[in-house]
Amino acid sequence: MARTLLSPCLWALGIALLGSGLDGGPQAGPGSGSRASPDVSANPFNGPGGVYAKIPARDEFGRDQLAMFRAWNPDPVGNHEANLRALNPALARVVRTAQADNPGLRFVIGSGWRNGRLQRMAVAWGWSRTHDSPHRTGDAVDLWPLDQEGRVFFEPQAQNRIATALRKAAAKLDVPIRWGGHFHGFKDLDRSHFELVLP
Repeated sequence: MARTLLSPCLWALGIALLGSGLDGGPQAGPGSGSRASPDVSANPFNGPGGVYAKIPARDEFGRDQLAMFRAWNPDPVGNHEANLRALNPALARVVRTAQADNPGLRFVIGSGWRNGRLQRMAVAWGWSRTHDSPHRTGDAVDLWPLDQEGRVFFEPQAQNRIATALRKAAAKLDVPIRWGGHFHGFKDLDRSHFELVLP
């Protein structure tokens, strides 16, 4: 996810959008692609040392990054299958094939299909640059590596291994994809992002 300098007002707008459900649709788990809210209280990863234990508490702007990740996708492991079902079927096949062909490579969908509310929040937070994202149509996915304990961690080598697995799966299935790791001008590139190359 790319981040740009945001004013506190824009960050507050993102939080307000999260709670408002401005698009009027069912409240999905943020970034989840699922159309129903998950029961996050039942998830053991929501406490201290949970799924986001390896994410720094503050981002480079001093914002509460853990709260942002928890709001964005409270249960990325539990939401993974629902996220897959919400993607364009061709992209979902690529992700499933990459996972099946690389059983030791652990990753989940951190963000897949996004409704309008989530995309506005992504832009307000600086995690996206456009309201017209391929995430809006399920044609893009952000894949997050997991360590051996099932915790999200953003380490470039792990993200590069995921990219290699996705490229091989896409070639095997003859599905053209584009990797955000080649996007210039993004902080740390955008190594989590993969999108279909549409005609």
